[in-house]
Amino acid sequence: MDLGEILKKEPRLTVKGLQELQKKYDKKFVADELEGFDKVRHTYSHMGKLFGRLAEYVQMIEDGHKEFSPEQIKEKVIPDLLVYSIWLAEEFGVNVEEAYLKRVVGNIKRLHQDKISQKELDKLEEYESYLTNRFSKD
Repeated sequence: MDLGEILKKEPRLTVKGLQELQKKYDKKFVADELEGFDKVRHTYSHMGKLFGRLAEYVQMIEDGHKEFSPEQIKEKVIPDLLVYSIWLAEEFGVNVEEAYLKRVVGNIKRLHQDKISQKELDKLEEYESYLTNRFSKD
């Protein structure tokens, strides 16, 4: 399946579709250049650049430069964080959707259990269990 076919299949990109699209993109354009630990190291260096952009934005706003544009955050930092998350997920064999939901459910249980009904928490845990079972078969 090529990149266009993935988008036709998932016109509203899901987390699973995003991970699949990035995997195909990497296979076509990145895999020959980066894999294994080299890809992890490359990800690390680029994330440093992203945090630098974010730090500059925070510093400028804190220093009173209210006109400082958040465009780099919107156009580069946020989408690149998704790319690098998926790069790391692929390197370590992690399903992003499943890992994200496990993290959210864990945070709710640990920090916010008093703010959610047991019924709602049960639904989240049921879906988390469904994902775990579904992806362990893939």
